[in-house]
Order: sequence, then structure tokens, then C-alpha cells
Amino acid sequence: MPAGLDPLPDAPLVRLRGITMWYGQGAGAVQALAGVDLDIRRGEMVALVGPSGSGKSTLMHVLGLLDRPSAGTYQLAGRDVSRLRSGAAARLRGSQVTFVFQAIHLLPALDALRNIELPMVYARMTRDERGPRARQMLERVGLTHLAHRYPAQMSGGQAQRVAIARAVAPGPHLLLADEPTGALDQRSGRTVLALFQDLHRQLGLTIVLVTHEPTVAQHAERIIRLEDGRITEDARVAERLWAEGENAAARTTAEGQGGPA
Repeated sequence: MPAGLDPLPDAPLVRLRGITMWYGQGAGAVQALAGVDLDIRRGEMVALVGPSGSGKSTLMHVLGLLDRPSAGTYQLAGRDVSRLRSGAAARLRGSQVTFVFQAIHLLPALDALRNIELPMVYARMTRDERGPRARQMLERVGLTHLAHRYPAQMSGGQAQRVAIARAVAPGPHLLLADEPTGALDQRSGRTVLALFQDLHRQLGLTIVLVTHEPTVAQHAERIIRLEDGRITEDARVAERLWAEGENAAARTTAEGQGGPA
């Protein structure tokens, strides 16, 4: 299977059928997912919610090609990725499937621009492509003035926005955000949620937001609830919340210049 994926127009971006996950063996084995069926269309913003132990983190790991399911099939952009070997899965992670975590994993020895460029190196983009793209993404998140600052010189909210720019820079099919506001103050959290909503609306990015906070989930357009490894609810959000963030002016500038696709 090639490293890249070509989306098929008539297929959901994500299609899971009978996804089951066991950890351990024998009498001590624990079932984390129990036959999950799920479709996510291109351009959706979905929230995965549930209590601790519900299986939402395990499901995110499957979607992100970090874990292979014990049983079932996972189609991404029309291709079966259920049994990818580690090397092939790694080539897709960071380019076609990217992550934003609660713990902000920026490399401390690299400035903002170099952190954003890093996944583009793994995606085999040329140096001439990487530099302009990184600057464009930094402008989209409203932080051009931090281009040469290091993570230790940023606030938590600023570092998370750089992490989002880094995740989006390679042009992924799917962005997985694991409790992305959990370590932020309220104002920074609103800015990050506004940024996700902007990326969803303006770039058509498919986003899966993993959260235990009902208010955060309400910023998505669809909520999927898990309990005991099963989907117990899958519903459209009737009254979606819209966040306002600090990056509105920069966002307008990026759009006027034909921001990243």
C-alpha cells in the first residue's frame, strides 16, 4: 500500500466495521472496544465523549493508526488500513492523519517555524514548499510575531496554536484532537476551539475532538458517546456553540491571500 491516500468521492472518509480491541491475554484480558461501527464524512467535526474507561481514547488510537484493532475493519479514504505494518502506519501518521494532544509536544530546541516544518519533512515536502507553508500556517493561527520563539518563550495557548498549525501544515485528511483545551485557561481554550471551528469551516478539515467536557463537545456538529467500548449515542448537535478567538484578524488576512488548502 502506498504511503499516501487518494480520497474516493463516494466513500466516507472513515468507515469502521466491527472494531474490537482486547488488551492482555487469557483470563486477565480486557475488552476496550466491542464491535464499533462508525462512519465519518469528509469535512465533519465530530466529538467523541464518554467517561474514563469508556473506550474513547482507544478508539482515537485506532483512528490514528497507533493501535491495530483485534478484529474488524478500518477504511480510511476508501482504503483498508486495518492491518498496516508499523512502517506504513507511521508514514500515514503525521501527514494524512495528524494529532493535537493535551500535552503540547513541541520540540523545545526548535522555534515555532521549525516545529511547524517538521511533519512536512516526514511527508517528503521539499524545502521550498515547507518554508512558505509554515509561515502561511503561522499566519492562519495568528502568531506570525512568534515565528522565531521557542516553546519555553510561549504561553500555553500560543504553544497549542503552534501545535495545531504543525498538525494542519502537511494537508492531512484527518485531524485527531485529544483533550486539546484540557491544560489551558478559559480564554486560551476558547481561542483554540475557535481555531478548530475555523479550520473545519474554511478548509473543510475533518476533525475528531476527544473530550470529557460536554461544553467542549458542543462546539462540534456531531457528538458520539461511548460507554463500555460501545457507541451508545450518535446525534447531531441541535444548538452548536461557536467560539470567538484571538486569531480572527489573522484569519481574515490568510483568507484574503488564499490561505492553505
